[in-house]
Amino acid sequence: MAGAVRTPIDHEARLPTRRTLDERLFVRWPGAYAAFARALTRLPPRSRLRRALLRRGALSGWAAWNRGDLDLALVRYAPDYRFEPLHEIVAAGMRDSYRGHAGLREWTADMGEAWERMDLIPQEIIDAGNPFVVLGHFHVRARGSGIEFDTPLGQVVWVVRGLIVRDHINNWDEALRVAGIPAAGVGESRRATPL
Repeated sequence: MAGAVRTPIDHEARLPTRRTLDERLFVRWPGAYAAFARALTRLPPRSRLRRALLRRGALSGWAAWNRGDLDLALVRYAPDYRFEPLHEIVAAGMRDSYRGHAGLREWTADMGEAWERMDLIPQEIIDAGNPFVVLGHFHVRARGSGIEFDTPLGQVVWVVRGLIVRDHINNWDEALRVAGIPAAGVGESRRATPL
């Protein structure tokens, strides 16, 4: 997609360890988050403000998952959204997709049973408008055996009226393919440039 814009996330960027003031407000008033996100999605992908806010949102969202803050994570999702997890980390008995807020809570519980430690590390956002892709790594340690697994992770996100309606997780190349973004050169540069 010619209009896709890359925004790196510095490897030294810190994921928040607790909720910020705006996150506390969004959890208390989720409609405020939706209105804010709707305004953000109206900005063009090349907008510096959009790139900065998407970066901040990716750090906030991935940090919420890392610390198990589902209430904050769910603010971003439509009530009927569809989540498609990375097949490589789906344990026996888990489903290929989950629906809605209850489905996301179920997936989180399923992951907690299979994996004792889960760390998400965002690295880059590829913004083609809708969808956009967050590239990073996912590090997990199996409960019981202690086996560790580290994999590149591409999160493809579709947004409608400011809320995520579909969230597809895969490896980087497949995530970019699903989003319709050419994979050539992705991950090589650390500066924000158009593809």
